[in-house]
Amino acid sequence: MNRDQFFFHDLSQFPIVTAKHGGAPNGYSASWIREMEMLVNNPQTFVMVVPDMRQEAGHEDRKAMIEWQTTNMPRLKARCRAFIAVERDTDALDKIRKRGDKMARAFGMPFLAVATPNEAIQCARELLGHSGPGGFVVD
Repeated sequence: MNRDQFFFHDLSQFPIVTAKHGGAPNGYSASWIREMEMLVNNPQTFVMVVPDMRQEAGHEDRKAMIEWQTTNMPRLKARCRAFIAVERDTDALDKIRKRGDKMARAFGMPFLAVATPNEAIQCARELLGHSGPGGFVVD
C-alpha cells in the first residue's frame, strides 16, 4: 500500500489511520471511496481516528460515502477494529458517544469517542494490541 496514494487519510501512524476530510471540496467522495477500497483490500487491520466529526460533507458526498460503508460493512469490519471520534467539547462528546453506541449496535463494530487526539492514539493502540508509551513499528 503506497501512502502517497492517500489524500483524505493520513497513514503516517499506520495501522492507526487518521481521517482528514474536514473541509474537503464537493465531489471528493470518489477519492475517499478509492482510498477506503485500498484500506480494506490491505491484509493488515487498522483503527480509524476521525478528528473532525463536526465537519459535514456535502449531501451527495455524504450519501455516496454512507452507501459505500453500508454495502461494504462486512469487508470494513474484517479490517477496521474501530472508529474513534475526537471531540473536545463535553456536550458534543456526549452526543457523539450516544450516537456511537447506536452505530455500534447497528453495525456490530465499535464506534468510540474521546476528548483528545492522544486519547484516540492510546485507545487505538490498545485495540490493536500495542498498548504502552513506545508505539509500534510499521511494516
